[in-house]
Amino acid sequence: MSPSQGPVKKLDDKFVDKIGKFVADIKNGKLKGSNNVALSMVTLLENIISESQHATAYELLSLVRSAGRRVAAALPHQLAASNVARRILRAIRDENRASANQSGEASGESLQRLVLATSARRATIGTTHHDLREPLRDHIAELRTELESSSSTVCSAAREHVHADELILTYGASALAERFLRTAASRRYKLILAEGTDVQESHAMAARLSAAGVSVTIISSAAIFAVMSRVNKVVVSVSAALGGGAALLAGGAHAVTQAAKYYSVPVLALAPLYKLCPIHASDDSHFNTLIAPTTAIPYENHEVGDVHVYTPMYDFAPPDHITLFITNLGGSSPSYMYRMLSELYDPNDYTL
Repeated sequence: MSPSQGPVKKLDDKFVDKIGKFVADIKNGKLKGSNNVALSMVTLLENIISESQHATAYELLSLVRSAGRRVAAALPHQLAASNVARRILRAIRDENRASANQSGEASGESLQRLVLATSARRATIGTTHHDLREPLRDHIAELRTELESSSSTVCSAAREHVHADELILTYGASALAERFLRTAASRRYKLILAEGTDVQESHAMAARLSAAGVSVTIISSAAIFAVMSRVNKVVVSVSAALGGGAALLAGGAHAVTQAAKYYSVPVLALAPLYKLCPIHASDDSHFNTLIAPTTAIPYENHEVGDVHVYTPMYDFAPPDHITLFITNLGGSSPSYMYRMLSELYDPNDYTL
């Protein structure tokens, strides 16, 4: 039986406490930003692996999967944490396969038999009893380095996509989009910043970009369609890039991509690899999420005291709304995202 089909392994109390602290830090606001969440998740899983009593592939897969499921259940909208768990699960499978090949245990498997094997057979972990903790340290260190440099790697492509005298439009406040646009400041372009749900953060981001030498004009989100015909490019930061080429964006950003499609304006979606998720448009449990509406309508607005206000956390942008995903590996079209998905994660780990 494979760990993906077996029952959830019961975690030791010390691991449960670590996961509880990780979840509490995010819910209490001590840990903010998807990149910081991903890095903390790497540290959490590294501690669980190093302190586990058993170090075989099956045991480690069960431990990491159980931890990933617990985090996903407590934080269903922190997709970066689940993606990190999938990356480490893939590393365990790769190390187990390499260890089996070195010991000759897999020498009897022909390529044809492996290709024709059922998914359940491919998911089954062999009977190797090698201690995988030491080789996994290299994988985890490599993953941590990738996460730490992901923003700078994505932003290093800014000058390739933003040119002089262009009119760029972005939506709301985003740390990654701000860094990307600041990197391209030497191009002397003009920026239109459409206010997001958090108006104060949008104005603060505009002030910082203006101080960096970018010509910024702030507009209301209601004016997006009116100005889109003059825009050369749209730059948005994604909350998640989906396997089918779609994207989850900040609430309200669908109007931006829809207007861009109408006027045939290219949309550049900033998507570090840790934001690539093996979920699809049919799995709407991640999309229909509401947040507190105080950023859109303050409590002081007594005129709407009896009105029920619904504020979505995400907007769904279909693949035909995105022109190019800019990842750690460069630009990728939406139709290529499924290939990147198969390179990052094992299909048996798509569902934790």
